[in-house]
Order: sequence, then structure tokens, then C-alpha cells
Amino acid sequence: MFSSLANGLRAAARQPKLVAFIWAAYFVLSLVPVLPGLAWLRAGLDFSPAAADALKRFDFGLLYDLRNYDRTSTFQMLAMTMAVAGMVAVVGSAFVMGGILEVLGGADDRRMFMHRFARGAGHFFWRFVRLAITAGVCAVLATGVVAALVGAVTAPLGKSEWEPGGYLAGLLVVLSVAGTAALFLLALDYARIRVARDDSRKMLRAYFGALGFVVRHLVGAYGIALGIVAILAGVGLLYVAYETNSPVASTSALIAVLFVFQQVTVVARVFLRVSLVGAEQAYFARMSPVPAMVIGPAVPSDAEQPAVPGDAEQPAVPGDAQQPAVPGDAEQSAAPPDRPATDS
Repeated sequence: MFSSLANGLRAAARQPKLVAFIWAAYFVLSLVPVLPGLAWLRAGLDFSPAAADALKRFDFGLLYDLRNYDRTSTFQMLAMTMAVAGMVAVVGSAFVMGGILEVLGGADDRRMFMHRFARGAGHFFWRFVRLAITAGVCAVLATGVVAALVGAVTAPLGKSEWEPGGYLAGLLVVLSVAGTAALFLLALDYARIRVARDDSRKMLRAYFGALGFVVRHLVGAYGIALGIVAILAGVGLLYVAYETNSPVASTSALIAVLFVFQQVTVVARVFLRVSLVGAEQAYFARMSPVPAMVIGPAVPSDAEQPAVPGDAEQPAVPGDAQQPAVPGDAEQSAAPPDRPATDS
């Protein structure tokens, strides 16, 4: 597990072009839902004294107050923005994952980076979309069942007179749902890795096979993911510390510094995502290696079979050869005509 995690971090460090390209691609894709929202916020906050509060942190109360000055439904707009962002995430994830696996799996390939990335992204795109839909359906059904079961089990704890019981019951439900969702998301990653390695076209078989792999190697699969999550949490804490202790971004220079720091955080997240894929790829290759192909000696075809002495064409046997004509058996020459009878 730890060796696979280290291999994943090294693989991401050896591919700076991959990290930079994914960051740039997601930055461009994020403009699709962000630009309309920014235009709406700018129209409502450009001349409002309350805009200074929005520079410090996101404020739902301020967003709600904007409804009084605009006919646009704020929460409907947020729902539509999140829906568009979700669709972009699903499509982008399938495209990017194919490129990551192709680049990391072909480290010895000397062809151009963009050639390898585009080849993997295009080759596996629709298969990875089908896998994502399968994983999403399974995750929704499974988390619903788990939430209902754990909620029923912890209901007496939540209704008990012990004051922290309600919080503990809610925490158990959240942890159970999160763990179940993580199981199906990890299975999605390993299914994509398996499809990219074997070039399989049977998505249901690949996904449920990967789900079984994660269940059989639960400690290793979750351990690798939790290691990356721990590093990501450290990055998030650094960002929160900067936000807490930095001055309010009230000038163009401070806004630019904040934007740069945010993008550095996003680049770190992309690096860790590539590291996770590299670690999972190394772990899957070690725990589920490709069966070795046993190649036997080549069997020559009938045309290439060596001549067998018993089957070879035998020399002519005198008894079977064409014999010379025997006078008694041969066709006789025409007899002379009968002579006329003579008197003796």
C-alpha cells in the first residue's frame, strides 16, 4: 500500500505537463457555469456597500437579500449552475481519466504528450461515461439503503435522554453514507484502470469485477485513498490559514494575490488526483497482474511436416512396374489369309 502510494506521487511528479494541462482544462471548463453567475453578482453588487462583506467570505444571507432587488430566483440559478457543473464534471472526468491512464501507463512511449493524452481520452471516453453512469446509479441506491438501515439502528440513540446521542447518531449515518459512496467511487477508478489495461468493452462486468476487487482489498484500496485525502486536507488547512490571516482583498493587487493562491491550491489538488490514479494503477497491477501467456513450440502445418520414411514415395518395385509385353498375351499381328485347299 505505502509503496503504491509512493509510486503514485513519483509518477505525478514525473508528469508536470499532465498536471498543467488538466489544471488548464478544468479552468476553462469552470468558466461555463461561473461566468453567468459572476455577471449576475456584478450587476447586483457593483454599487452596493454590502459587497465588502462578500470579499471576506461567501455569505448566503447576502445572496438571499439579492432576491429582493432582482426577479431572478437565486436558488434556482444556483441549482442550475450546480447541475451544469455536475454535467461538466462527469464529461470532463471521463475524458481526463482516459488521458491520465494512457500517459501514466505509457511512460516509455516517446511520442508527444498531447498525442498520448488525446489517444487515451478519445479511445476510452464513451466507455468511461458508461462506467460513471453505472457507478452513480449503484451509489445512489446503495447509500439510500445504508442511510435507511443505519438511521433505523441509531434511532433509539438519537431519541435517548443523552444529549450528545442525537449528534452521534447523525455522525454515524453520515460516516456510513460517506464510506459506502467511497466504495463505489473507488470501484469506478479501478474499473477504469482495468478497462484501460485490458481494453475491455464489457462495462458491467468490468465495474462489478472492480467492485469485488475493492471489497477483497479493502484495507489497501481505502488506505491509498485516505493517504491522498490526508495530504489534501493539509493543503486545505494551509489555504484556510491564509484566508484567515490575510487582509481583506479590497484592492486589485490583493485580489490578484488571492486568485494566484487559489490556483496554486487547485494545482495541488490536480497533482494529488494524478497521484491517486498512479497509486491505484500500481496497486492494481501488483494485486491483479495480467496472467502470463504460455507459448508452446510452434506446430508446423501439414505443408511444413517433415517427410516420414514410411509415408514417403517409395521407389518403383520391379514386380509392380510395367512389365514388357509377353508374346502370348500381346495382341497378335493379323494372320495371313487362309490358303485354298489343295489336293494332296
